[in-house]
Formats: sequence, structure tokens, C-alpha cells
Amino acid sequence: MKILLSNDDGYDSEGIIQLYNVLSSKHEVYIFCPCVNRSASSSCLSVKKDLKIEKKESNHYTVDGTPADSVHIGLNYLSNIDFDLVIAGINSGPNLGDDVIYSGTVAAAIEGRHLKNSPIAVSLVNNAEISFKDAAEIFCFIFEKEIIGNKYLEKTIININIPKKPNPSKISYTKLGYRGLPNPAIKINEDFYQIGDAGIPVGVNEGTDFYAVRKGHVSITPITLDLTNYKILESIKNER
Repeated sequence: MKILLSNDDGYDSEGIIQLYNVLSSKHEVYIFCPCVNRSASSSCLSVKKDLKIEKKESNHYTVDGTPADSVHIGLNYLSNIDFDLVIAGINSGPNLGDDVIYSGTVAAAIEGRHLKNSPIAVSLVNNAEISFKDAAEIFCFIFEKEIIGNKYLEKTIININIPKKPNPSKISYTKLGYRGLPNPAIKINEDFYQIGDAGIPVGVNEGTDFYAVRKGHVSITPITLDLTNYKILESIKNER
């Protein structure tokens, strides 16, 4: 397969390096990612900025922009290549529940939604207990055995989280959990504030991504861009 690989942690992050090394043993892989860490940049596109592309080595490119910029531009810059899908990661830290709203990793994957195969975002919950190399091998095992050719995972966005002590045979298909209120912004001085930490997980019941990773399962969540509240919409229609 021809794969465009990106991330939000930047070109020098170990996650993307190890994922490239493992994927490229079986597939034709190109890196197109931010030149520096752009975590939590969501789907921001730099529409008011000219973006510089730098070729680092064969098939490796960086962009001085966001993760979404990287994939958006990469698919155009390398338009002579018929890519099969986009993979984003391996992110350092989880992308569970509400995290997907802010995640640059998920945003990078989303930019590949128009290709023939569903894009994938992959994150490692805690790299203190499992190496990125091992996580990359686990992902590739799941990619080959569970995702490629899976008709139920067509035309979606796939969000994968690898737990602290994973067993590749323990895979859970999950829904997004949710976090409580984030910590308040921290006042640094009269003119400066710092964003507070994310809220603690509270929607962690069985069937959620939070629950799966706590059980040591690799979580696979199919997500969609359709933010419509169908329940409210249907209620309004029924009242009219």
C-alpha cells in the first residue's frame, strides 16, 4: 500500500520514526509532518500563511504548519502518488474521549478522509511502560490482521489507542468516553494565562475507549465528522 504518514509531535518524535521503520518494511511510506511539535492544534489550517516545505531525506518532508496543513499539502505536493490512506502517529499520550476534539493526530488523519481507505490515528497511552518500537509493531499487527479489508471499517475515521501493557490479541471496538471539566486556565501574570490540564475521565463505563485501555485492551474507535444532534433534530421535526 502507499501510505502518507504524519503526526502532531513533529518530525523528530520517536513515534513517527518507529512507525515508519515498521510500516516501510511492507509498504511504500512517505512522511509529511510538522517540522516541530504542534500538539492539540486540532484541525487548524494556516489559511493566512505561506507554508515552507523541506525535504529531509528520500520520502521524508516537513511543513512549518499544523498536522492538518501537513496532510492537506502533502496530498497535493505528492499528487503524482496514488495514496491508499493516511496514518497519523504514533502520538505520545492518549487520544481518548473528548481528546479527539483537540487532537492534532486525529486532525491529521481526518485530512485523509477522501482517500480510498479509512484514515487512522494511533496513540500510545503511556510510553514509560512500552516502547514506541513495540507499539509500532503492535499497531502493524493490528493493521494487517484487523483493519485491512475489514468492510465494517470502510468510510470512517479510525482512532486507535494502545494501552500501557497491551496484549495484541485483546482488541476492543469502542465508543468515545468523556472527561469532566478541564482545570481552569492558570494566570501567569496580568497579561498571560496558561491552558489548564484536561479533565479527568468520568465517562469510563464498559464499551468506552477509556474502559478498554484500563483493561489493557487496544481500543479501536470508528468516528465520524457528522456532529449533528439527530435526537434533538428528530424531536423538533416531530413537534412541528
